Amino acid sequence: MKKLFLLFLLAFTAAPGYAQDQRPVTIVAFGNSTTAPRTGVQKVYARRLHEKLDSLGIANTVINSGVPSSHSGSIKDNSFAKVIHARDRFDTAVLQHHPDWVTINFGLNDAYQDKGPGTPSRIPLKQFKKNINYFIRRIRKQGGQIVLLTPNPLGSRFERYRYDRVKSYADAIRKIARRKHLHLVDSWQLFYDYTNALGQPLDLLFTDGIHPNDEGHRLIAAALSRIISGQQD
Repeated sequence: MKKLFLLFLLAFTAAPGYAQDQRPVTIVAFGNSTTAPRTGVQKVYARRLHEKLDSLGIANTVINSGVPSSHSGSIKDNSFAKVIHARDRFDTAVLQHHPDWVTINFGLNDAYQDKGPGTPSRIPLKQFKKNINYFIRRIRKQGGQIVLLTPNPLGSRFERYRYDRVKSYADAIRKIARRKHLHLVDSWQLFYDYTNALGQPLDLLFTDGIHPNDEGHRLIAAALSRIISGQQD
């Protein structure tokens, strides 16, 4: 009888779906206005990610830590936008939540050249890479997993020099992901693959030439869910 009870107890505790397996996965979406909730977009990718993981039976909490106009640095580095930038809010917006996963999506505001072609970006590329590596180091130290996102490309309303500058920041994210062996959602390539397959311009995925519309957010959320759910290595 004792042996039968022990076998029953082992079967019960090992079965999937019980309390020890039901702690919600905590995910922080850390980024700028392409991450933050936005007028004209019904569901940004953080919300879509939550719903997608729910549909897969994965209990989860997704915290949207996107701030419009935010760059990856501190306001001391560039104060053009009077917001709480990434380095200034990192501890409270990310680490305080002890996340299992963090998605990092910066670059568009970092790359922006306020004084036109041939002038410095708000956050120079070298400093941008240092900031991203700082986030990675501290998240890993806390035990979190990371998904880097490249900035998305710019639509037709933006000048070529701006497009090229953002592309260099996207390239930097790809290199960091490879070197650090991190998960990557290449939003830049994702958007091109989607519109090229339809024979449509990139503008199909934007509300204003730079911010993804609902379809753009759906593409990003789908890519993230594949990684976090384990459906993609």
